[in-house]
Amino acid sequence: MTRASRENLKGWGVLTPIFLYFILFTVVPVFIMLVMSFTNYGEEIRAGQFAVSFVGFKNYIDIFRYSEYLMSFVYTIIVAVGVVAVGMFCGFFVAVFLKSIHHLRALFRVVWYVPALLSAAVMSQFVNTLIEFDGVVNRIVELFGGTAIQFSNSVFWMYFWIIAIVSWQGIGGTALLFLAGLNSISNDVYEAASIDGVNGAQKLWFITLPLLKPMTGFILITGFMGAFNIFEPVMLVSHGGPDNSTKVILYRLYDEAFINSKYGFTCALSFITMILIMILTLVNLKISDSDIYKMGGKKNA
Repeated sequence: MTRASRENLKGWGVLTPIFLYFILFTVVPVFIMLVMSFTNYGEEIRAGQFAVSFVGFKNYIDIFRYSEYLMSFVYTIIVAVGVVAVGMFCGFFVAVFLKSIHHLRALFRVVWYVPALLSAAVMSQFVNTLIEFDGVVNRIVELFGGTAIQFSNSVFWMYFWIIAIVSWQGIGGTALLFLAGLNSISNDVYEAASIDGVNGAQKLWFITLPLLKPMTGFILITGFMGAFNIFEPVMLVSHGGPDNSTKVILYRLYDEAFINSKYGFTCALSFITMILIMILTLVNLKISDSDIYKMGGKKNA
């Protein structure tokens, strides 16, 4: 056996388990989900029958026929916009702060990243104790002469707390990404700008933000993609309410599958969600590739 053959054999030996894992736990489940999306699986059991029927595109048509399913995507986008806006704004200034300090820098970076390591379920339950009608927040409101708030009945406050939980957990990761972008900017650029009489605000607007464009685009797209995975705060804090106004797509999937037993319909909704996430991924790759090209990076042939 030649040396090239041995190297190829070693390569296939490493890649084969990965391919098998991908096929067994990604390709096969997606194929099964696609097949089930054309059936009434789950609904026949609820009706006292045990024969799965092929229903064609009925499940997909129902998704676009009934507004409550389309509104789940709207609710997800609302949460995504809030989370991305708050996360990027706060994450950027945290990154600027972390870059500016010189003492205990590693400690501050660890402290800001700790929330990302905490469970969303734990944080949601903690927030629940704060926003109960006789909880800490209302006690503080009453202490300053205000009236206790019934948070669970307010659409605004439910969105506020969901966005707050998710943003607080993600701010550390966003800050580290922005910090990496800031560290990639040469100090020579700022020194040259200082010689030309450019002030701090102008440096931020005309130098820092434009040079952070690739990282900003990456954080923006991945933030929207991550919003499709928001579940625990909705499940434990708002419970999809009030009046289903916070029923984001993942909670809708849970509700249809495990509460309504509409597994076939849930598979159809999951497949559409997967397509949307794939589109966002392609957009992210396109933006990243174009930004690298504009900045002079080399493309692979």
